[in-house]
Amino acid sequence: MAEEVANPTTKVPWALSLCVPVGGIAGLFFILPICFTLPPMADIVDAPYGQVLPYIFHMVMGTRGGGWAFARDSALPLSRVWAHVNTRLQVPLWALVLTTVVQMLLGLINLGNSTAFTAFISMGVIALAASYAIPIVISMLHGRREVSNARWNCGKVGWVINVMAVSWIIFEVFLFSMPGSLPVTPVSMNYASVVWAGFGVLAAIWYIVHARKVYKGPPESDGLK
Repeated sequence: MAEEVANPTTKVPWALSLCVPVGGIAGLFFILPICFTLPPMADIVDAPYGQVLPYIFHMVMGTRGGGWAFARDSALPLSRVWAHVNTRLQVPLWALVLTTVVQMLLGLINLGNSTAFTAFISMGVIALAASYAIPIVISMLHGRREVSNARWNCGKVGWVINVMAVSWIIFEVFLFSMPGSLPVTPVSMNYASVVWAGFGVLAAIWYIVHARKVYKGPPESDGLK
């Protein structure tokens, strides 16, 4: 996003900061209608495949359609294929094909084992949270040197904000790794942490073997210096 914004050193931090109040207010318009139109709680608990929101949308809207509504940086295998934009359609056609195939394969997992499917879904939340924590932790380990002279600078308060952010992310990761019920059985076990660790190992191997040799990071411009 920073590559496409004029004066990103101030506008991007402003945008990120406004995400919290704007997202909170917008979230009310999302969650309140759901709360007012919830089906019976017993039906929600027994939602098919453990997917609550799609089930609620299906019951409220009366239609199933309402319920299921890094290649450019050369960090993925066959990056040139996925990053190629079809000149006639003006879309990254093969990237869309790849996304569709992956989603179909995840759907096949659900046919065989709903526990494994739920683990993949939960892993997405954990991975997203971890991706937020990594740059923060690296900055803290460097004594926040990279941001000490930035135009958007919170000073010593930045340390407090960083510690709070990392603490919340750690809590969130543990929370989404917990099983949904006790006692824990092979069926009720939450395998999200296992899947996350597996993807992390694969990503690390791919980075060491190939991605670190080709990934250059975003290009430096006058606004990013």
